[in-house]
Amino acid sequence: MIPFTKLPFKINQVYLTSDTHYGHKNICSATTSWEAENAANCRIFSSIPEMNDAIVNGINAVVRKTDLLIHCGDWSFGGKENISIFRERIVCDNVILIQGNHDHHVSPEFLEFTHDFLAFHQIGFFQVESLKFVCAHYPMAIWHQSHHDVPLFYGHVHGSYENVGKSLDVGIDNIYKLKQRYTPISLQEAYSICQKKPAFLESHHNEFTS
Repeated sequence: MIPFTKLPFKINQVYLTSDTHYGHKNICSATTSWEAENAANCRIFSSIPEMNDAIVNGINAVVRKTDLLIHCGDWSFGGKENISIFRERIVCDNVILIQGNHDHHVSPEFLEFTHDFLAFHQIGFFQVESLKFVCAHYPMAIWHQSHHDVPLFYGHVHGSYENVGKSLDVGIDNIYKLKQRYTPISLQEAYSICQKKPAFLESHHNEFTS
């Protein structure tokens, strides 16, 4: 069985986010070169710095220095420099990054040099106090212990797709739809949302099997 890593934080200290895309020209309405169909999904900002400031301020407004921020991928654009620039602007000391499809600049060598992140995973299997949960960049139909009410927190889809089962898109564009601001969501709130959803049990696994 895959072990869940116990994180040394309280439930009310943990926050989730994804797909911040710090510095991404095309996701900003004022600078995008996307065709009209895709541009309709841009974030409405007058400049990239304004967008970046909204992302940073949204994080720092809720995540304290001693808290934990779990980021489910697609951290930043604009080269390696923006990885550390964005990280240095965040007050929180503890950030775990789950690898997204745009995180190709993040490597073990880069992390060893910068020490930007507490940990870097392709998929995270975590436990905080009594709560177990899985973090990934992509949505999945079935994940480790999904049939035992363990939720999945994911990104990638920017609020365009609601996954099956007890799962939640924690990307900032989806949370913006819920809260009208670009901000992380607390583990407590995300977990509560997921537990109100029915489990997806389309396999030989169910709530009675291991």
